[in-house]
Amino acid sequence: MKHILALFVSVALILFAGVNLASAATLQLSTEKDAFAIGDQFTVDVKVDSEGSGINAVQGVVQISKDVLEIVGVDKSGSVFNFWLTEPTFSNDSGQVNFIGGSTSGFSGRSLQVVKVTFRVKGSGKTDIVFTDGAVTASDGSGTNVLSSMKGLSITSAPKSELETITPKPTQITRPAERAERVPAKPEIQVVGYRDPETWYSHVTRFSASWQLPNDITDVSTVISKDPTHIPVGSEGLFDNKIFPPMSEGVSYLHVRFRNNIGWGPTLHYRIAIDTTPPPAFQVRIREGEATDSPTPTMDYTAADGLSGLKRYFIQMNGGGQLTVEKGPYTFEPLKPGKYIVKVGAEDNAGNVVENILDLEIKPLEAPKITSLTSDVFVGEGRLDIIGTALPDITLQVQLKTKEGQIEQAIETHSDAHGSWATRFDRPLKKGDYVIEVTARDGRGALSYPVTSDVFRVRPRPALVLGKFEMTQFWFFTVLIIGLIGAFIAGWLFVKFEREQRSRKIVICQRDVTNMLAMLKKDIDRILEKYSDDKIDETEVSEIRHLAKRASENIEKSGKYCVQSIGEINK
Repeated sequence: MKHILALFVSVALILFAGVNLASAATLQLSTEKDAFAIGDQFTVDVKVDSEGSGINAVQGVVQISKDVLEIVGVDKSGSVFNFWLTEPTFSNDSGQVNFIGGSTSGFSGRSLQVVKVTFRVKGSGKTDIVFTDGAVTASDGSGTNVLSSMKGLSITSAPKSELETITPKPTQITRPAERAERVPAKPEIQVVGYRDPETWYSHVTRFSASWQLPNDITDVSTVISKDPTHIPVGSEGLFDNKIFPPMSEGVSYLHVRFRNNIGWGPTLHYRIAIDTTPPPAFQVRIREGEATDSPTPTMDYTAADGLSGLKRYFIQMNGGGQLTVEKGPYTFEPLKPGKYIVKVGAEDNAGNVVENILDLEIKPLEAPKITSLTSDVFVGEGRLDIIGTALPDITLQVQLKTKEGQIEQAIETHSDAHGSWATRFDRPLKKGDYVIEVTARDGRGALSYPVTSDVFRVRPRPALVLGKFEMTQFWFFTVLIIGLIGAFIAGWLFVKFEREQRSRKIVICQRDVTNMLAMLKKDIDRILEKYSDDKIDETEVSEIRHLAKRASENIEKSGKYCVQSIGEINK
């Protein structure tokens, strides 16, 4: 039921998808001949070349000229698609064939059959049979339209009497033939499109064959049949290449032989093996169920191919690379928890592929818990302790990662019978932000989803702690050095300031002493001047007494001032 629902979604998406969303598949028309007589009926194959992509739905509209052709019927019996949202229909009023088909399995091949359309020729002339609309859905679960191109075909029709004049024939060679002494050898030929007679091919197309003509050859005879020993009869003339119509599926043989003046030589039977039909759809089953806690589920599958035979099986997980495997059962390598889209394919010897897609979910174990983590972790010391709980008797992978996800250290430990566990990282750590990631694993290899701790920081150990303030050795010595440098500069500035102050006091003291001495000298000089004539009258005596008294006071003041100034300078 799930596959049917997915098909409905794919087909619904195909109705609304544009034809240029992605490029991978080609819709194409083919027929055996390109020239028909009026009244003839012929069949056109509608095919898909998936170009390596898995597909599961197709839609198309084929248009004809109503003046030249008439649609007789549409046959879906040989189609690789087994579910039709719109049954193949046709209308001669519109000159159209419509179809929308799908499959519960995916297919891949170069010439996948969609439908066969039978036409009757009712008029003469050259006409085209073309696609006017189309889409091809990839079997990727999202309904991606992978159609890249649509190839129609051209045919020519005429009355039967004129048909031979428009039917291409091998280009004849006119030349004199040498005389031979024995019958011709078996021809050696090259076949374009089917170059290896041992290989199975998955495409049907017109093809050409060519050969070298020895100088004694006068006639060539060719025929295609299913009989590997058939001998062609009758001459078709002398030519070195010929175009042949498309062949049906199975093993056919191109028979070619030469004739000279002695007679017909042996026949070359060139094998051409064609298989355009993918292997039949097959069932895939997970023994443990599509949702399981087993990390190594086992998958059963068996396919068959009745024509070219099976070449290989392959498995593809979540769109990754293909893994070639043997016939089922297949047991997966241990898978991590999560959801997987598993594509199982069978490829035949012609390269046709049938695919089956299933959803697989690996359920995780119960996740462990981290209950305690060392709060202070310092650079270069280690001793990071982790404590937690998990399922009893189970393996735990504990990883120490940087905040960016790089693994620095990893340890495996085990929980005890009660589910408790503890471990320690002793290797010194660099400064930075880290997390602890823990994953549980049981004896089967089943895993839990990883549990990650909060981010913690590894930092240098502090040299000084004041309340909540921490100072590391680096900052302690940095502050100390800065303090010493500051004290030195302050001392130097203080000494410089003191020196400048002392110098200023000395200058002032010198100036004041000089001024007082000058005043004292001036008073003494006046006294001497009064006494210079050795006569002193009362007026002069009085004046000398005044000058002497003032000089005495100045000497006393000068002495006190000098003592005080010298004292200040010495402070």
